[in-house]
Amino acid sequence: MKKIFLFISIFFIYNCGYSSLYLEGKKDILINLQEITGDFELNNYIKNDLKISSDKNSSNIFDLSVETKYEKIILTKDATGVATDYRLDLSVKFTILSENNKVVSYKESFKIKNMNEKFEQSNYEKEIKRNFSENIKDKLILKLLN
Repeated sequence: MKKIFLFISIFFIYNCGYSSLYLEGKKDILINLQEITGDFELNNYIKNDLKISSDKNSSNIFDLSVETKYEKIILTKDATGVATDYRLDLSVKFTILSENNKVVSYKESFKIKNMNEKFEQSNYEKEIKRNFSENIKDKLILKLLN
């Protein structure tokens, strides 16, 4: 009985539809960035994400212009005048040049607390930018494929 249960379990595990994320990362799309302006770090993340997701042999070619904006706004300060809370505003505007300059925009805001360590604060903000760029890349590819 245990052998039958083990066999059935293994059978379902191997046939559960698992596929590697790296194989699904590339879509049948080629994105050419013509112009990219704005926040340098956010631009690099977006450029790398789009480059990794592009297939150079694809017949679906899109020419894009990208404009990014990053703002770090102080929300509250303590009694000594040191900022305690921030809001990070990130926005990206894609102009699809190959589709008569169609514009697609994405915006996000994040509230964060000030950390004592500047290095940790900087790394946390970089991680937020990184995650934002990955989300934007996924949304843009879905938009372009539809």
